[in-house]
Amino acid sequence: MGRSHIRCESSEQKNRNIKLFIAFLWTITITLLSVGQVFAQTVSVPLSHWAYDAVERWEVRGFISGVFNGSRPFTREEMSGYIEQVWEFYQKEPEKFSEVDLNQLYYLNHEFQEELDTGKKQLLPHLYEQWRPRLYYLFRQIPFKYLNSLIYTNNRNMINLRYREFRLFGDPVLSYSVQERMEDDFGDYQFTRVSNGFLFYGFLGQNLGFYFNLTDNHASDDRWKNQEIPFEVLEESGWPYLTTRENGDFEFDENIATITFHHKYFYLLFGREYNQWGTGHHGNLLLSTNAPVYDQFKLIIRYWRFKFTHLTAFLQYISPAGRISMKSEPHIDQYWSGNRLELNLGKGIQLGLSEAVVYGDRSLQPGYLNPLSFFKSLEHYYGDRDNGILGVDMEWRIRNGIKLFGEWFIDDITTTKLGTDWYGNKFGWQTGIFWVNPFSVRDTDLMAEYTRIKPYVYTHSYRDYNKYKHYDTVLGHFIGPNSDDIFIRLRRRFSKFLNLSLEYEKYRHGSNTPEVNVGGNPDRPKEDGDSPRINFLEGIPKGQESFGASIQYEFVRNLFGELYYRRTKFQGQGNEWQDLFSMRISLNFGFREEKIRHIFPVNY
Repeated sequence: MGRSHIRCESSEQKNRNIKLFIAFLWTITITLLSVGQVFAQTVSVPLSHWAYDAVERWEVRGFISGVFNGSRPFTREEMSGYIEQVWEFYQKEPEKFSEVDLNQLYYLNHEFQEELDTGKKQLLPHLYEQWRPRLYYLFRQIPFKYLNSLIYTNNRNMINLRYREFRLFGDPVLSYSVQERMEDDFGDYQFTRVSNGFLFYGFLGQNLGFYFNLTDNHASDDRWKNQEIPFEVLEESGWPYLTTRENGDFEFDENIATITFHHKYFYLLFGREYNQWGTGHHGNLLLSTNAPVYDQFKLIIRYWRFKFTHLTAFLQYISPAGRISMKSEPHIDQYWSGNRLELNLGKGIQLGLSEAVVYGDRSLQPGYLNPLSFFKSLEHYYGDRDNGILGVDMEWRIRNGIKLFGEWFIDDITTTKLGTDWYGNKFGWQTGIFWVNPFSVRDTDLMAEYTRIKPYVYTHSYRDYNKYKHYDTVLGHFIGPNSDDIFIRLRRRFSKFLNLSLEYEKYRHGSNTPEVNVGGNPDRPKEDGDSPRINFLEGIPKGQESFGASIQYEFVRNLFGELYYRRTKFQGQGNEWQDLFSMRISLNFGFREEKIRHIFPVNY
């Protein structure tokens, strides 16, 4: 009876906290709705959109300043503000813009026409009046011209509806990809994925925005050809629930759905979408798109030279036994809360300060919902049971055209033991350089990035459900603990539509041995009997090296064709270089950037 009574009290407390949380959300919402005139309604810009890359290149070249690259996605209102700054710079120094730059600006003006300030139309060059997107010319051709009164009426979206204060834009989602991959104990194999779905977004009134993206996916893996895949949650797959078929194929679906409220400096989001925190270009240490999508609420305040973000995410914990069948183990609620402050310090310097915490098996903690709380102090108050994280990152445009960036990820720290090999100082580092138009070669950029993660990072010793994972996937960088990775990319834009990339990558990892825990597995924290001293990359050496090229062409808006070639090998004697080819054709595909990788981190 006593145990039942305790469980009942715990359930009642959870319900009370959830009701208080919902009341808090409604209070903010009603406050926003009760105020007077506001800016245009807004939703998030998908992380896969090429506008992020264009805006960052212009920022590095000094055309604009104060771009908060460390927290994405941007809202459409934030993105349009950066585009307006670029137009203003164009009025002063048009000679610095290449034909590719100008064409990208034309398309971005068309893409964000609802958000751009109509009072600044005088910023546009006279040539823009004669400019038309490719879809305009496509729907002047037979047989498409007979459909233009029904679809793509704005030469951008398939569906474009307007009634008084209501706007709706809709598009299909399609993708077909074939990727050759490698596995250390299997060799090369082929992975095929077919995706289809639809998306829509829009606005209602002055404050309300909404976004919806539903994708159904069918995949086949040569490793399981003509046999039934074991019913399990594949470690590090990025997909939480798979429906398997007897022929080795499997299916999964993904849904992005958000409702947003916006007023002046404040932006409130409730729903499901991906987030990135950090300055990395090839992975993020603190919060990446590596894990599956999650439910969340998010508050953003953007004013003058700072941007503040609070995010609370509702995660799903899977125990080691639950990997065999998700329904075989009891469900445990798990949460991630984080605060991030970004400061534009001037002279090309951006500073980011982040804190986060993972906790579970209890209700939402009000202290972690407070945007002004210092989570490490609250962690002590709540019994020092949770997994607290700190992060510091910086971008510095040392001169127009060159930007340095770096991040320090702090999982745990004991200052008296800094500089020693003690396991408890669990850090990750990332540093890199982004060089636009190197050696005055226009429409070209060079990026180099190095990431290093010490042993035991992302683990947690108190309870398994507090480790830094969602489902069975690390929330941070995909390489995991006791690993490093170097990535170099040279990219050239021949037009707004055609890109060519040359890439090199080398990944190293120290894996646990059957007898010794060296901190190479995020599921296994330090245990009694394990050495308190660590050596980076100790354990079973594993790694991969890859170089190659990719070409991407955009036929019309968001219809991409991509070809990839990689020459790859695994670390170790006797391993030979393998040639891998991949391709993808897609339309409006991916809220996150669905990269086709050719480095495949081990299952730790």
